[in-house]
Amino acid sequence: MKRFAPRLCRTQEMIEDTDSILLYLPLVLGELLPRDIADIMINDLKARNLTAYGLATESPLSPKYDPDGYWRGPIWAPTTYLIADGLRRMGRFDDARQIAMRFCDMCAETAHGFYENFDALTGKGLRTPGYTWTASAFLCMVWDFCPEA
Repeated sequence: MKRFAPRLCRTQEMIEDTDSILLYLPLVLGELLPRDIADIMINDLKARNLTAYGLATESPLSPKYDPDGYWRGPIWAPTTYLIADGLRRMGRFDDARQIAMRFCDMCAETAHGFYENFDALTGKGLRTPGYTWTASAFLCMVWDFCPEA
């Protein structure tokens, strides 16, 4: 296996039919993650979970994907920022900026606001509007990745 894989807590059985964003959380280690592992993870993340609007929490290619499935598809601000920040700290600024810009453009131009989460394929805001952690993550990404804004 070429990537991290989740296990069931009680049985330790491998869960093989998921493309959850949680599999990529080691990227938050930034420069502490070995480069060869990071490169594989980043390529896999971009191929599976990166949509036109940002990072889907479950790949749209996955059988578990649900566009309004809370953590089984929608884009969330905190995971987007944590992964973009990890990529930035490991020197993968172009990848980090691409993810951040897709998220920021979605908030500003597609959803027209800061929702709890967003449909990964349409960019439509889901759940609660005016969500402060989304606004905070947006501002951090603009500050970190769009200094010309």
